[in-house]
Amino acid sequence: MKTIFTLAFSASLVALTQSSALAADATRGKQVYNKVGCYQCHGYEGQGANTGPRLAPEPMAVEGLSAFLRNAASTTMPPYSEKVLSDADVADIHAYLSTIKKPPAGKSIPLLNNP
Repeated sequence: MKTIFTLAFSASLVALTQSSALAADATRGKQVYNKVGCYQCHGYEGQGANTGPRLAPEPMAVEGLSAFLRNAASTTMPPYSEKVLSDADVADIHAYLSTIKKPPAGKSIPLLNNP
């Protein structure tokens, strides 16, 4: 009985996580990213800078991003509690970061390959 409950609970968590990821809004995520100032250290497209690491393309999993945002006190980045940045906001930011495309390879840019 306990095993069945555990399996049902786990399945509901997976479904909740998947539905939250599907409901994430990249357009809103870009707005939140800029509003809370992520761009100041990570660049407008998550490309990173000397003050913050690259976040995109290919961001870390939304769960990892959320955990890091909530517990960043041991780094130079300020922690963002749920009062400041809701879980929906984090999912939206992740959706935005996931839409950012990789830059072209240097070899495909003629100006960079002209001797």
